[in-house]
Amino acid sequence: MGVIKFGTDGWRGVIAKDFTFDRVAMVAAAVGKVSLEKDPNAKAMIGYDRRFLSREFAQETACVLAAMGVKVLFSENFCTTPCTSFVAHREKTPLSPMMTASHNPPIYNGFKIKGPHGGPATPDQVDPVQELASKYEAEGFIPEKMDWDEAISSGAIELIDAKADYLAAVKKHLNVDLLKSCGKKVVVDAMHGAGTGFMKQLLDEIGVESIEIRNEENPSFGGVNPEPITKNLGALIDKVRETGADLGLAMDGDADRLGVVDETGRFVTTQEVFSLVVKHAIENLGIKTGEIVKTISSSVMLNKLAEIHGVGIHTTRVGFKDVCDYMIHNDWLAGGEESGGYTIKGHILDRDGLLCGILLLEMMALKKMKMSELVDDLMAQVGYHTFQRNDVTTTVEKKERALARVADNPPDNIAGLKVAKVNTMDGYHATLEDGSWTLVRASGTEPLLRIYCEAVSDETRDKVLANMEKFLLDE
Repeated sequence: MGVIKFGTDGWRGVIAKDFTFDRVAMVAAAVGKVSLEKDPNAKAMIGYDRRFLSREFAQETACVLAAMGVKVLFSENFCTTPCTSFVAHREKTPLSPMMTASHNPPIYNGFKIKGPHGGPATPDQVDPVQELASKYEAEGFIPEKMDWDEAISSGAIELIDAKADYLAAVKKHLNVDLLKSCGKKVVVDAMHGAGTGFMKQLLDEIGVESIEIRNEENPSFGGVNPEPITKNLGALIDKVRETGADLGLAMDGDADRLGVVDETGRFVTTQEVFSLVVKHAIENLGIKTGEIVKTISSSVMLNKLAEIHGVGIHTTRVGFKDVCDYMIHNDWLAGGEESGGYTIKGHILDRDGLLCGILLLEMMALKKMKMSELVDDLMAQVGYHTFQRNDVTTTVEKKERALARVADNPPDNIAGLKVAKVNTMDGYHATLEDGSWTLVRASGTEPLLRIYCEAVSDETRDKVLANMEKFLLDE
């Protein structure tokens, strides 16, 4: 059984092996104690996705918190992570649990924590919870639990439906009249996740034609991981082509990440999407103050946009909690990361696949351009950039050996290009002489070695990825 450890966004584990009811109860008790130390009248919002046992894990958490005297707001139905963050911000809850393993395979579940700022709990907020939960487990502590029915009847647990309020908050960021008259057709891929019905409902309210696919409850997610990347979006690509839709939008298991398919069925990379969201925010929404906050795995196209528009840019470690932590304390314009999660100033300090997806549709309508044309326009402005991330499944020993190899004996050149600059903030990040870059790091949520490359040509991208994998893993 693995240790209880909060990674880039939450504690995740294999159901019934690492992620059990007893361990969830201990983490809930730790959340309750830390919350009550911050506020004796603490509330907590509890949300959950559509994974196997998510509602039951959420109820376990609620019953522990209720027994401790924390007022619980419990989502009546499954909900998205951004929706949970929205309520956490509105109610100023010290710590609010969200039961989800996000994009992880179906055998996983997870426990995210949201702060009063409406985003991932920061390292300073999470660390005491992790330390206390580990202490409870070492001591064999068994938390008290209030009976579910008793807690409901007494008001200790209040069932709420925050969906309408959350969607109304998203709508405030949109040009509804423009969208209503845009004449676009959108395919929404819920990927059997918590976003089911959310984007579809908002598009229906606005008056945009949409088709929702993969919206049935399916804890196995139809045999693919609920991560909106190319290899998992065959159904969306096919539906866009079949229906002649203008845009395909997919959300991951808890709907904080976004995947985009253009009118031809081409997957728009996450780096392109983040850059387009930032471009729209500055050029069309008039958000011109604050910094672009990105992770070290994000595109240099963002740096070029910052330079063009005269705004600042700040780079953090991988993980939106670090992006969020910086945004709490500094003026920011937009925040996001390579994995597909972004937000804009004025909204919650959390990734929101729903908002950013519709913002792209709004950008298309405003510019009177297809999605493919928006990407071409971006490249004309910042230069051609191509990106790919390879996730290599390997043994723990080989992964650790590979990371040690690149740390102790880093290469002077990669694929025939000199290494111009190295950054070890999070793994090994090398900028090459032609402006391309590569990053090697371990996944914070899965047993994977991740190799990233953004290059100025497809040929360079492929060579760098192949060269790095060989360097790292050849015996």
